Amino acid sequence: MTTVLDSRLLTDVLRDILSPFDLPPVEDVATRRQLARTLLSGRDNGFEGLALAYAVIAFCASTEDDAAEVLKLVRDNDEALVLDGARGGYVLLPCAQDQHAGLARELHGRLGGEVWMAVAWAPRRDLATARATAGDVLRIAAGRAPGVYELRSVLADFAVLRQPHVAERLARMIEPVVAQQPLLDALRAFIAEDGNRAAAARRLDIHRSTLDHRLRLVERLTGCRPTSPRALLTLSVALTAHSCPEVPLPH
Repeated sequence: MTTVLDSRLLTDVLRDILSPFDLPPVEDVATRRQLARTLLSGRDNGFEGLALAYAVIAFCASTEDDAAEVLKLVRDNDEALVLDGARGGYVLLPCAQDQHAGLARELHGRLGGEVWMAVAWAPRRDLATARATAGDVLRIAAGRAPGVYELRSVLADFAVLRQPHVAERLARMIEPVVAQQPLLDALRAFIAEDGNRAAAARRLDIHRSTLDHRLRLVERLTGCRPTSPRALLTLSVALTAHSCPEVPLPH
């Protein structure tokens, strides 16, 4: 039987467990920005009262207004730290490890414009690493549909970007395809439809035989047969290596 004393002790224990994720209000925008910059650079400086772990959300938008909408949504969150630029930035939200993706999706779901987000989680001492990871994932995501991306959803592309000599070879391999727009469109549609030729042909509004012809030309130019799952992954990563955009993140 639980006594009143037991209930109070349990409450105290829960408060101690959850307290690392409580951040006292930081009203000054400049102070929040400086705190975010310091933490993301790997300098902890023993700040008191800050959370022990954060979701690091790197984001970019197609317009400055869309980016401003992200900042507007987190402006009233006393726990959020923000390092912002013109069309992108970083949002730090205190959370447990299994909550970071959900927080990012919830935030993205409240937006109306074209916004790309990449989210990583780290204890405070590792936030510089999380920043680098989220930034690279965002570069990959920016070539895809707007949404929320994690490292696990772009692992192959991420690994190649971290190996410049491999990325360079893949970029050279795919260059002849990139130079011919119909072939590039056919390959991108085929990748987007996970190798489904009928769906890819519908996406492009062309006959399936036309798509097959273009995919054969892709194979002839690269040596990779798009209808092979392994080769299609190689071609997809090669496109990332060739065309991975820079994103407008603050330094």
